[in-house]
Amino acid sequence: MTTLFLKYRPQVFADIVGQEAVVRTLQNALKSSRPAHAYLFAGSRGTGKTSTARIFAKGLNCAEASAGEPCGKCEICRTTADGSLVDVIEIDAASNRGIDEIRDLREKVNFMPNIASRKIYIIDEVHMLTKEAFNALLKTLEEPPEHAFFLLATTELHKIPETIISRCQTFTFGRFTIEQLVERLEQIAKTEKISADTEALSLIAKKAEGGLRDAIGLLEQIAAETENSITSESVRKSLGISSSEQLENFWNALEENQTAEALTILKSVAHAGGDFRTFGHDFLGFLREQMHALLQEGASLGTLLDTIEEIETALARCKTSPIVELPFEIAVIRLTQGAPVQTGRKNPETKPTEKPATKAVSPPEPAPDAAKSETPKAAPAAKAADPEPPVSVEKKATPREETSGFLFDDAPSPSNPIEEKVPVSTPPPEKPKEQPPTPVEHQTELSVAAVREKMPLLAEKAALPSSVKKSFLSSCTPELAGDKILFRSNSNFHLNQLNTAEIKHKLIGVTELIFGKKWMVDFAHSSTVTPAEEKKDGEATADDFLKF
Repeated sequence: MTTLFLKYRPQVFADIVGQEAVVRTLQNALKSSRPAHAYLFAGSRGTGKTSTARIFAKGLNCAEASAGEPCGKCEICRTTADGSLVDVIEIDAASNRGIDEIRDLREKVNFMPNIASRKIYIIDEVHMLTKEAFNALLKTLEEPPEHAFFLLATTELHKIPETIISRCQTFTFGRFTIEQLVERLEQIAKTEKISADTEALSLIAKKAEGGLRDAIGLLEQIAAETENSITSESVRKSLGISSSEQLENFWNALEENQTAEALTILKSVAHAGGDFRTFGHDFLGFLREQMHALLQEGASLGTLLDTIEEIETALARCKTSPIVELPFEIAVIRLTQGAPVQTGRKNPETKPTEKPATKAVSPPEPAPDAAKSETPKAAPAAKAADPEPPVSVEKKATPREETSGFLFDDAPSPSNPIEEKVPVSTPPPEKPKEQPPTPVEHQTELSVAAVREKMPLLAEKAALPSSVKKSFLSSCTPELAGDKILFRSNSNFHLNQLNTAEIKHKLIGVTELIFGKKWMVDFAHSSTVTPAEEKKDGEATADDFLKF
């Protein structure tokens, strides 16, 4: 008994489904008796490439052809169909890919055909030929004998050398639509007296992913299993297709951050013996439908795109993971919790903020005295030229308690004269009062605690996506560096989500609204060493105090 996909293989151009442009072009070439000597048919599996090549081979030799259509009944057509015609040579390049096979072809191609009027070579999966074999074939394609024709078929056009493609007429075979597959399956089911409802055939068509051969094979498989009575439920059970209710429940669990519920659904798939790759494909199809529905309504996609990307990543990792459901479980945790528990990770992040404080107290050496003697001298000189520099020095010195302690700890008695000098230079301070929004004043007004407290408001006002917001709030610790707010994290995953130009731009845009001044925003790993940390104890200079 012949299997269904061979039994219903197209024998004439009228049987070919969904490749109208290709069929029309080939028929016109036969009508005008001006066929090219080399054709290249490219497309995914089960789209009719080899079947079309065989039908075209019939048309090239059929004496009874009319309107570009082979008769399908003469001796030439029948022997071409069953593969017994010696003048139609089919070569499987996957198993005959070496230079020796192509050399043999080159030697025999010059011999005249035995029975038919033309000698035709059909080379299937031609992309599997070696580089040397392609080079050997090239000259024959460029200057073929008048009686020789080449029909090449491939599923991977990008692997064919450009020199070969340029010598062929290339046709791309598109995948079949769901409607085309269902229509063809209904015809076959009716002929074979198979009972199948439209929904069941639609599920088979979706599973075939645009390949007619795969669809017919699945139809035959399920018909044998169900004794020619196919229902949508039997198709789901046989092929492991998830129900729409299960997919919707899984999506709702992810959207509402219900980790336990989503993991329970994954366990139910495993207990039922389901294939997680099939489940991943089904869920991606469900999400795709949701995406198109939301786009048509003009609604926001929310976390939908993030979910699609995570599921795609999990699906790719299924092929290499020793535990097939583990990639999906990780995806669920990332989507519902944003990150694994971060306990213990924030401790190292606080150390960089403590180090500068300890280093600031450590250098009470003669160096501060030198700085003390230099600063009053620098003030009058600058005062004569421009009163702004001494004002900025005094303004920077007074708000920082560490600096004042630094300068006056060792000499309490001369501290009064120095304190008197500060009021002496008070006439210029009227100028700084006219420009209060200097970076120094804002830096002293803004603290790490204030930034940490306002992080939820920052994320809300910046309209960060849900998964990015979770990464921002769950893993980041802020620091102040000049006029920049630096957020540090131990997680490479979260940094990859956050450290983009778009996210930075959104956060920078709302800093002025929340903190009264536009601050630059950046992200870094907690292990990154800051310039302040690179200084060693005892290296502080008078220039360092001026920076304060």
